[in-house]
Amino acid sequence: MENITRSDLELVNQLCQRTYSGNRLLSNANTEEHSQLTSIKRKLRVIADFFATKYGLDFGPFTTGISSGNPIAIGGTRFNNIWSGLFKGAENKQYSAQISFVMDRLEPCLNVGFYFGAASAHNFSADERQILETRLSDLGNNLSNYLINYPEARINYKNLFDNGFQAISSGDRILPEQWIKNIAKNTAGSRLIAKIHPNDLGYIENSIIDSFVAQVMFLMTGVENNDQVNPTYLSKPLTPEQRAKQAEQRAIIGLNGELFVMQMEKQKLVTLGIEMEEYPRHVALESASYGYDILSLDEDGSQILIEVKTTIRTPNDPDSKKFFISTNEVETLKKNKIAYKIYRVYDINDKPSCEIVDFENGQLSPDGYILKY
Repeated sequence: MENITRSDLELVNQLCQRTYSGNRLLSNANTEEHSQLTSIKRKLRVIADFFATKYGLDFGPFTTGISSGNPIAIGGTRFNNIWSGLFKGAENKQYSAQISFVMDRLEPCLNVGFYFGAASAHNFSADERQILETRLSDLGNNLSNYLINYPEARINYKNLFDNGFQAISSGDRILPEQWIKNIAKNTAGSRLIAKIHPNDLGYIENSIIDSFVAQVMFLMTGVENNDQVNPTYLSKPLTPEQRAKQAEQRAIIGLNGELFVMQMEKQKLVTLGIEMEEYPRHVALESASYGYDILSLDEDGSQILIEVKTTIRTPNDPDSKKFFISTNEVETLKKNKIAYKIYRVYDINDKPSCEIVDFENGQLSPDGYILKY
């Protein structure tokens, strides 16, 4: 498969900022841009067809679709979404469950995830539309019940929000538990998406897209009639490569949190009038043995050891109030109780914020053992 490039993503961002006349793209885009947009649509079509084939045997069959040939809204002046996807549950994609690949309108990234159709098709009679809307509502109810009644599905669902996904309903980001309830009564347009940005070489790796698709594909089982769900086969295990890419994304989340705190500490020291080249120091890039991530100074110039714990969850998400802490980190904390600080960074992929964790009032639970023999 060809790769989606940074240039592709930036072109869509630029086109979305313009206005158009006569329902024509070329009223405010040149022929070279039009040609590149045609290439983008071809790439998206290939991506959808590839994943429909790859996962069709276990989760399908799927139908594939892509955004219309004219990217300008009928009778409008704005650029439409450019996307492709594989769908099931209804003959019309606007009333179906989908795994979709959407070019973000505002930033250079590809939105990948699980979508319910927007229920916006117009070429139907009132009776036909009612049937389609009822079917879409049934899909939402089925998935809601599936996530409530099957513990393994619930675990898979909760894990999504530690790996880059956000829950969206009626255009707003909401808590994961709220999304499960919402789709039963407000199905249309609900989605779970992850934003995938280009790598340092300027393109999105197809293996990264695959790792995100693999994580949400189990939801396609849940939109079927729940009486037919096989509780012993709720999701296909990730391949070693998919797990490696998932771990890579988690590492990126952690690194971005550390960089966020590094910038905070730099600004803090500037504000305090402390200018020393060795502070703050990102020791986690030197070795994993320190037991903390950043060496900095507090207001009176004393050293502080900062361990950064990062999540993409928002501060009001109850599951954001727990994290893994290693034995080495705990031992380092015990030896440096005054100097050691745990900074919890929330919502790193969207609107990052940070707070210092009160370790003394937390509950430390052992999770795992080391066996020597």
